[in-house]
Amino acid sequence: MERRFVLAFIAAGAVATSGRAQRSPQPDPATVAAVHRLLELTQAPQLAVHTMEAMLPAQRASNPRIPGQFWDAFLAHARRDVGLFADSLTAIYAAHFSKKEVDELIRFYETPTGRRLAGLQPQITQESMMMGQRWGAEIGRQVAESLSQAGVEFGEPR
Repeated sequence: MERRFVLAFIAAGAVATSGRAQRSPQPDPATVAAVHRLLELTQAPQLAVHTMEAMLPAQRASNPRIPGQFWDAFLAHARRDVGLFADSLTAIYAAHFSKKEVDELIRFYETPTGRRLAGLQPQITQESMMMGQRWGAEIGRQVAESLSQAGVEFGEPR
């Protein structure tokens, strides 16, 4: 059942993504080149893979029926296909930023502060995720306690 859910989820995402990609106008080559440089400086594609790597243990724990080989293969594919992801990001950035704006972002990321931000982003993302998990757990505890005091019983999921 979970395998079918994962496959359906992936297929739905592929269908939705392919439909959007066909409708988007093609950005000019100068903007594409600038966005590629920006992604190189920000390491955004690699940050996405790093985030997946950080989230994988929680996904494994949340989905114990999905075999470990799935998660290992998933991560291997993500690492291998990071360039394809970067190409997809290029279209998104080009749709939201003008060439002039991308050039301004590049100038920032070429500064010492920009390079520092790009270098620290994986650590900041991981620390933010851990803090977010603690925050979410505390909210969950407070809500469960409040509902319990109101007489709501927590039993087995249906």
